Amino acid sequence: MTKQVPLDANSLSDELSRVTQELRQARVELQHFHHRLTALHRLADALACSADEEEIIKVLPKGLPPLVDPVVVGIARSNRDQAWIWSDDQDREREARVRRYLLRRLGQFSARRTGSRSSSRVVRSGHLYLVPPPASQQSIQEQDSTLGHEVPLALGPEEAGLLLVQPKDQDHLTQREREALETVGAFLSLALRHAESHQRTKDLALRDPLTEMLNARAFDGVLTRELSVGFRYGVQTCLLLLDLDFFKIVNDRLGYTIGDHVIKTAADLIRATVRESDIAGRYRGNIFAVVLPHTDRHQARALAERLRNRIERHPFAIEAGQVRTTASIGLAAVPDTTVASIAEWMMIGDAALKDAKAQGRNRVVFHAPKPQGSACAMALSCAA
Repeated sequence: MTKQVPLDANSLSDELSRVTQELRQARVELQHFHHRLTALHRLADALACSADEEEIIKVLPKGLPPLVDPVVVGIARSNRDQAWIWSDDQDREREARVRRYLLRRLGQFSARRTGSRSSSRVVRSGHLYLVPPPASQQSIQEQDSTLGHEVPLALGPEEAGLLLVQPKDQDHLTQREREALETVGAFLSLALRHAESHQRTKDLALRDPLTEMLNARAFDGVLTRELSVGFRYGVQTCLLLLDLDFFKIVNDRLGYTIGDHVIKTAADLIRATVRESDIAGRYRGNIFAVVLPHTDRHQARALAERLRNRIERHPFAIEAGQVRTTASIGLAAVPDTTVASIAEWMMIGDAALKDAKAQGRNRVVFHAPKPQGSACAMALSCAA
């Protein structure tokens, strides 16, 4: 039988102290890991709940400090050709410098993606993809290493994005902090793509599918805004209602396919004639509406006449030849003593349009508001 040798008490005490110290250190590291993981989850949830690009940009600098204490955060997208910069001290000069740097780096990154695509191995994972940077990127990053840690954003095959984070202690950025930023970049990429998809869906809900103009629902929002501006500041704004003459005959004789072609072409003519500041929409059927902000009656009539003349002279080409049509246009302006709502604004515009059709079509008729005294007298006589 082997005789057991008793352990030295001092050695045992030293061993227990070492193990206790390691456990304490492991517990501290575990707590730090838990805090970082919790911060990542919170940031991911905040990004996922933000369906707007601007909200996403605001969320990011708020959620980063538990992971890496930033002094500058920048995001750039190639399709936007602009960069969003946040800094803790709001140093405009530094923000401008970072913005120029980020756009330059994004241009270099985009050129590499398009110019050397064959030499990069693309690793796909769901909707994300990571493109390993070529060897030349290292020298570029080392040259500008003082500006922060960069994370490429996976925004789609036709768009490049870049996240820049400049921590307070940039020279001592740990591997775990770098890994956390890479994870944030993946969350940010998904959030930006989701926001863009949401905005695209939202825009489609407000657009007429045939003409891609604003639909009636969206146009009512424009009318509400412009009417409010007119009431508050007394700024003249005109509403133009355009109806294609005898359009029912086109549908009945040539079919709805030709009718849709005429409507789509008329929409293109309207877009090409109105100014960039004007808002056009397809209100219903073959009736179009255009809001002319900061436009008086004389300017509105001149634009309406140009549009009427352009439609009259345009040959609507079809396979069997050409379709000719004209347009009747009604105009109504605010402020107007008889207008207190968008329904009343549309009503007087529709009345002007009906007058144009009753007078023989292919003409522009402007609604002339009655003087306030006459309107009151008429109301009193009707009441009597």
